[in-house]
Amino acid sequence: MALVDYPSSDEDEQNGNDQATTSEAATGNLKRKRGRERETETETETENENENPNGLPPLPSKFHDLYASTSRVSTRDDPSLHGGRKRVTPHIEGNWPTHLYIEWYPATAEYKLLSKIISKLKGLPLEEPSELHSFLTSDLGAPLPLHISLSRPIGFGTEQKEDFVTSLKSAMESSGIRPFEFAFSGLDWVANFENTRWFLVLRIQKPKFDSLNKLLHVCNTAVQDYGQPPLYAKATTRNTAKSIKWHKQETSKNRSSAESSKAYWSNLQDVSGAFHISIAWTLGSPSEGLLALTKSVAIDDFQDVAHTRVNIQEIKAKVGNAVTNMPLHANIQEATGLFSF
Repeated sequence: MALVDYPSSDEDEQNGNDQATTSEAATGNLKRKRGRERETETETETENENENPNGLPPLPSKFHDLYASTSRVSTRDDPSLHGGRKRVTPHIEGNWPTHLYIEWYPATAEYKLLSKIISKLKGLPLEEPSELHSFLTSDLGAPLPLHISLSRPIGFGTEQKEDFVTSLKSAMESSGIRPFEFAFSGLDWVANFENTRWFLVLRIQKPKFDSLNKLLHVCNTAVQDYGQPPLYAKATTRNTAKSIKWHKQETSKNRSSAESSKAYWSNLQDVSGAFHISIAWTLGSPSEGLLALTKSVAIDDFQDVAHTRVNIQEIKAKVGNAVTNMPLHANIQEATGLFSF
């Protein structure tokens, strides 16, 4: 049996010293590397904080859709659960309430400007029907999204809802409407269609390429194909609506793309004065005192809001509790899409 050659204690000490020296060097290198990484991270965080006051990256749009609705607390219309509001469209079993809209989450600075306006108006003593309720936050104080409506409150049966969303997506993809931005033009009060509620709104300037009117035209045409009423625009007959289905049929008959596109946009209406974003509401018509104070606030505090620019990248379709994002395509040249002028 061969003898095992054990190292002497001196050799152990030497090896131990060598290993310790190597370990210390590696630890030192690691510490220096981590130090450099922390410096880089600090510089990056500083840059990000300069761009975003919160120091946090924005949440993706689809994240908010996960919490787009609250749990039902009653199986019937109960105004006491909603600040006195009454359901405008009666609930029908098997009918899916649907809304088409553009969503906007104000940044921190924008939120503060809007909160200041609402706080000034809340400082006026009001009777109960005219009590002002903010759209900026939930009952728990969490920020809420604001929106521009592209449809009235409408509803689809179970057999229609998926087909409608597919048709609208197809229309949006073919519309040639690119991402755009808009600014605000004023502060005003408007009533809903039934005059059951009044809304404090931000009026919107007409954006470049008439993008809002085009989006509304696409949405109105799509909902009218399914027998639903349009928003703002007057209802048109199927012969003049120039629906997506009509367009495909005409194109299949060798009708030129330019002619069919021109026909589709032939009844585009300019309702720029109707577009708005609601920031607060009341049940009663605003009193003379509230209207006077609103005009004063519009003069004194609206100028900072007027400098805000809102960038729009998509529209949303909410059917029941399901939200579908429909992006505007930046790689499509404006006014050269399938349905463009």
